[in-house]
Amino acid sequence: MPILSFTRDEVEAAADARPWKRQVAFREEISPDDMADTAAIYARAAGEAGDAGDLARGATELGGDSGSLDGESLVDEEGRIDATSRGLQGNGADMDAVVGYVVRAMNRALDADEEVHDVIHGERGLEAKYVEHLNAAITEWNGWQAALEAALQPDLGLVLFGPPFPISVEYGGERAIASPRMLGLGNYEFEFPLGFDARIRTKYLRRAAEDATTADGEITDALDAYRGKLAEFGQELGDLGYDLSDGPLGLWTSEGMAVYAADHLADEMRKDHPDPEELLRWTETLDAIGIGIHTADNPDTPLRDMTPAERAYLDAFYGRLDKEELSLLGGLARGAEGMDPDVAGNRFTAAQRVADGLLMLTNPEIGGIDPSNAAGRAALPAGLRDHLYGDRQAFIDGFVDVSIPNRGGPDDAYWDALRDFNGFGQLMGAASVAPGDRLATDMAHAAVNVQGLTQYHYFDGGYGDTANTGSDGLLRAVALNSGTSAELLNDRTFRESALGIHWEDSTGVGDLVRSGTTVPDGVDHNDPEAEAYTHAAFNVLEYAAGHNEEILGTKNHNISEYGPINHSALQDAVGDTALQYMDMISKGGTASGFASSATDFTDVNLHGKDYRYSFDLSDSDRESLFTLMNHADGDVRENFFNGVGQWQEMSAHDAFRRDMDAQGQQDGERRGESSVFDHIGRIAGTVQHVQEVAPVNDTSKNQFTGYGAISTAASVVNTIGDFGKGNLVAQLGAFGLTEALRYTLPDGAAAVDAAQWEAVNWGDTSARATIAYAAQRAEYGNAEDYRIPVPSEGGFNQTDVIESVRNIEGDAYQHYAQAMINAYNRAAEPRD
Repeated sequence: MPILSFTRDEVEAAADARPWKRQVAFREEISPDDMADTAAIYARAAGEAGDAGDLARGATELGGDSGSLDGESLVDEEGRIDATSRGLQGNGADMDAVVGYVVRAMNRALDADEEVHDVIHGERGLEAKYVEHLNAAITEWNGWQAALEAALQPDLGLVLFGPPFPISVEYGGERAIASPRMLGLGNYEFEFPLGFDARIRTKYLRRAAEDATTADGEITDALDAYRGKLAEFGQELGDLGYDLSDGPLGLWTSEGMAVYAADHLADEMRKDHPDPEELLRWTETLDAIGIGIHTADNPDTPLRDMTPAERAYLDAFYGRLDKEELSLLGGLARGAEGMDPDVAGNRFTAAQRVADGLLMLTNPEIGGIDPSNAAGRAALPAGLRDHLYGDRQAFIDGFVDVSIPNRGGPDDAYWDALRDFNGFGQLMGAASVAPGDRLATDMAHAAVNVQGLTQYHYFDGGYGDTANTGSDGLLRAVALNSGTSAELLNDRTFRESALGIHWEDSTGVGDLVRSGTTVPDGVDHNDPEAEAYTHAAFNVLEYAAGHNEEILGTKNHNISEYGPINHSALQDAVGDTALQYMDMISKGGTASGFASSATDFTDVNLHGKDYRYSFDLSDSDRESLFTLMNHADGDVRENFFNGVGQWQEMSAHDAFRRDMDAQGQQDGERRGESSVFDHIGRIAGTVQHVQEVAPVNDTSKNQFTGYGAISTAASVVNTIGDFGKGNLVAQLGAFGLTEALRYTLPDGAAAVDAAQWEAVNWGDTSARATIAYAAQRAEYGNAEDYRIPVPSEGGFNQTDVIESVRNIEGDAYQHYAQAMINAYNRAAEPRD
């Protein structure tokens, strides 16, 4: 029997197209049979929702009860959702606009479904043509057989004494040879060559494939028009506050829309001047998914897991973006100088959406891919996998080329790899949601490893001027995961690698330090979770104390002299960490060490608090740390010592208030807070000591101690007093010290002539004046009966200030003043 038929799968394979499957898939994607019920759900939700954000949530909640809703009443005679139905009117203009776009989206989906259906099942659709081709193949075979019989008719009844000759048969304008096959003595049968049926089958399969290709193109056109319009509706809905990823409709989170959006985003990115509106349009659903899972205020704590539809969307979206395209997207986050602010903002927003979606997809804690095992890494989008786990040979070769004399420096492969890495890092640096723990760890190691290699291309005059911005971007993203940041800083190998190399931009590593040393909001300092952060703070500060040159960025002269090295952000982060943990630093001692206990306190009544997790920083480490900050970049140094002055004032103020709360307003010997004033004196003496023995080139810095401390105290009295008389450290927040100070110093204070301050900047005057101001703000004893000259008023000398301070000390807190002076003298005295 001849084999003439062929299946639809065989037609699709021959055409390298999938028109039948695409029609079925699209129908499943939009579920047209359920559209009326879906409209009924939105009708009910629209009447109850207070705003656009409530509409999708309300529709989701009502989805389970859709069987009781009458969707048919919302459908017109053409089978479309009737936007004018009273049931689809919302509460106000914005709600009506939202409902209008939702209805238009549903109707556009129904239109597209009908168009695609007709391409396949219409009167002259692909299905009809497929059947025609099958029948045509059979007809042709039968035609050839009839033609053969006709060709043999003249020979009927003849007795053959030898084998007959092949004969030529004509059918449909074609000729074929039929050869005899002996059935018995003198009995022959003519037949066409072997595979003659296959030739006929192939001809009509090819014709069916051509029709399938045409149909597939028509489906593509129909779906492109639909998806383009849907994307427009989605952008409008997003602007109105509607959550595209929520609700029972699901049109915007389909895998088909993901592929379409990713492809169009990639196409737009390859243009010389990408349209910022298009960039937003093709990332709108990514934004909707992110908004549903994360909040801007707390990127490290997701609100919920991804839904299966959201996960499938992200899988499909990022499966379309390769390594190069991710690098191109990174360019959106940087290089916006000179652009219109709206254009630059849209570019960054699009990059941020892409970065956030990628981090959500790879976070197993919310239902994403787990990159901690081989199977998980294999499931990662290829573009991400190539960037993060790909070959680093070009960087290694570049490092070797720099290290060996006369090698000529890195080759083009090195610079190409660096540009690609920079783009990827810049993309991730735009993220606003935290990466999963394992991905964050892998990103951090990749960043430090590559930075450790690329820093050498500045060696001895440099071999190029392309900065490694990718490593900085990766660490910015890692820093959004505070728990992993703490773990990394507690890993000695990583810590010494990250803090010990040269950075062109140290913002990322600075962010990592801040994130990993700050106990998160809502976590008590004695909660087990707090231990890692306190330990990380100790590790960072101890390292910084022992490695001043590394933190300053001057360790390797051959790099720092020629490269655009900038460690200001890292120095600032170290300084802020020191300010945050100044209570512990101020204790002093002969050895540095971290202590923790699950049952007991390792520090009791340290500035009014008990601690299970704490540390000591030895006198020598404290001096070295302050020496480091004394040599930090200008603004960093100023911010740090401003912060120290404010810490002194707030510590004294809080100690006075605790003393008053414990013993009331009665005069007498109050010694319960003596340790606080001992600590204040120790820090003040350390500041004095390092500024005397470690002078800096900028002479204005030499006058800073008294200026910073006294003007800080005065400004606190005049400006921050409105915060109340509680613990200002808690009110301002962990890193509020330096930020608050920047906005509370008296106007013009920075311009005060240095000579005016020189008379005041001597000995322990500044610290003692600071405490006196604190006593007045706390209303301690009768401190408010005295007036301390405010330096900004001018005309005062050291005698005026110290006389007023001594009067307050003698009358209000002589015992505390003596504790401070004794500690100051010990810390400030010259060393052998």
